[in-house]
Amino acid sequence: MKFKATIDAKRHIEINWDLVNTYVSRWKPGTVLDVEIVRRQSTKSDPMRKMYFAAILPEFAKGLGYDPDEYLLFHQQLKIVFFQIKPDKKGIYRKVPHVFHNDSTLPISEKTRFVEWVLRKAAMEGIYIETKKG
Repeated sequence: MKFKATIDAKRHIEINWDLVNTYVSRWKPGTVLDVEIVRRQSTKSDPMRKMYFAAILPEFAKGLGYDPDEYLLFHQQLKIVFFQIKPDKKGIYRKVPHVFHNDSTLPISEKTRFVEWVLRKAAMEGIYIETKKG
């Protein structure tokens, strides 16, 4: 598990110990842990990802009555429909491709097609999402 921490003005680490203690409470007392502290590195994000998760997905999901904590579930459902993924024998949808993940192997044209499909799907539901281009 990864935890976020910051350094205060006195260069002392500030950690949400309640969260950490809750997480480690599932192990036996005396369990030895390895703790690694690394400086956070900023990562570049795909501009299409930013637009999709900031403007398109929330508006579409909100228009259909989803709560904010259900947006990723809704995104997963959209991917299953778009990529026409079939469930396995147990009814689980496996091998749903990552559209905007840094390690995604999808070409940009396929990502663009997915975003345009989501916008059309929203329009069919009467939800018009304005996007700024370029």
